[in-house]
Amino acid sequence: MIRLTVVIPFLLALVIFSASNQDPLDMWLLTYSWKCSAGVLALIVAATGFIMGAFCLWAAELVQRRRARKAEQRIKELEAQLAQVQAASAVAPQVVAPASSVTGHASPSPVQEDRI
Repeated sequence: MIRLTVVIPFLLALVIFSASNQDPLDMWLLTYSWKCSAGVLALIVAATGFIMGAFCLWAAELVQRRRARKAEQRIKELEAQLAQVQAASAVAPQVVAPASSVTGHASPSPVQEDRI
């Protein structure tokens, strides 16, 4: 919405300027010269600026898309690894430590069981 509030008045002013400046003028750039109205020149400059801005935005977006694709690929790899780990932990037997007795004495350690 903010873009429209900036772009619409600019385009409106550009169209009004182009419509009110139709007299041909001598234009020159270094040794090259031509006749053109100031309004047409303003429209050409605005269109060129728009195309250059769109190209710069497109180039920056390509970099972001590449990073996003790499991140999505990494997420898929990590999810596959997580699924493998979860499958392996479900298949592996669970080793449970013996519970202490009700009297509060700790159960003997494996080393102490050998001595008994």
